Amino acid sequence: MSGGFRRSAVFGIVGVVVVAVLAAVLALTADEGDPNPKPTLALIFGVIAVFVIGLIVLQRADLERVADGEAAAADRAAAEGGRQIENPTTLSDTDLWAAMATAPIGPEALRAREEGWNVSRRSLRLGALVCALILLTVPAIYLLESFVPLLIGGPLILAAAIYGGIKAIAPGGEIDSAYDRAEVMMEPLGLRLTERPRGGFELRGPTMPGADYRLRGPTVFSGERWGRAVSVRIGNHEDPGGSEVMVAEPGLHGFETSSKLVAVRSGPEGIVVSRRRGKAGDWLSDLWLAERLAAG
Repeated sequence: MSGGFRRSAVFGIVGVVVVAVLAAVLALTADEGDPNPKPTLALIFGVIAVFVIGLIVLQRADLERVADGEAAAADRAAAEGGRQIENPTTLSDTDLWAAMATAPIGPEALRAREEGWNVSRRSLRLGALVCALILLTVPAIYLLESFVPLLIGGPLILAAAIYGGIKAIAPGGEIDSAYDRAEVMMEPLGLRLTERPRGGFELRGPTMPGADYRLRGPTVFSGERWGRAVSVRIGNHEDPGGSEVMVAEPGLHGFETSSKLVAVRSGPEGIVVSRRRGKAGDWLSDLWLAERLAAG
């Protein structure tokens, strides 16, 4: 679990267990002769509501704390600019991104990083709205013994979900904007977006009716750094966390080495560092390694 979101993650894991236990205790202690135990149902729904509200509040607090820390770190790292790196694994993603810059980091790149957190804020608000509609609709069905709340709340829940989906996948929506921001953030590193995944709806399978929206293909950044052609290929369908970094350096002798997740090979054309099941920023460390090997 991510350190920045540890509080909400722990609350979510522990809270699910606590809610399940409390719901079971309330159900077992209810009057077995009562054909319609509305007070017990109200208590169970109340426990669930407290848990959901608490989880959303903690997630929002964690998000703001991490976003503020990221913004401060990005401002500091941008002011320091590119610098000598001895061990990239000791740096945060933000510090490594700034340290690897080959040009000054301008306000556009910083705004692009901040906008990523704004997307998370909008997503959390939409999730909170959907949860609120569910909490208002489902208990009312049982407590009022009527499907009228479903007729009112159901379309609202569906509309909110459809709105979120359209906002994400529509042309110029959240997904497209994310790649636009990524290109802006990579400009100080001498890279530009040359290929991005294509999205589309695909059938889930013969045993699962319906379709899902899926992105297919890698994200590729290319450019020139320190006089060498560089290409970074991130993600694929088989391994979304995989990456491959290529740094051109003619005339190198061939060698190959590998660990559990990372493989390095070189040849007459340059250095290639490939990684399986990596985290979002691991390719930056691989780029540092490839450039260091290319420089001899």
